Amino acid sequence: MEAYRDQYASVFKNGRGVTILAISNDSPEALASWAADADFPVLFGSDPDGDAAEAFGIGRRGNGMPQSRAVVVVDPEGRVSFATSRFREIDPTAYEELAAAVAEVAPDFSQE
Repeated sequence: MEAYRDQYASVFKNGRGVTILAISNDSPEALASWAADADFPVLFGSDPDGDAAEAFGIGRRGNGMPQSRAVVVVDPEGRVSFATSRFREIDPTAYEELAAAVAEVAPDFSQE
């Protein structure tokens, strides 16, 4: 998740025009502590039962457990425009996919 934070300005345009939601099956307390300690600029959602992941169309893992470390991009109209069930934070192409998803829904901000 540190890579999210470190690339927030370039990939997510500092959150201008989009909302980024990172969903994890970690507890709310653990997520809040972690987010505060590492100064994360994205919103975190605790989803221990996997209900939110399913609502966002992400679903569950093959073993029935909730997905973890999912990323959801919400467009300026409040619609989910992109969701990935398990973000590949060490894969540079994952950031290219996210940047393209952000540019698609917030083009006015993607050129800055």
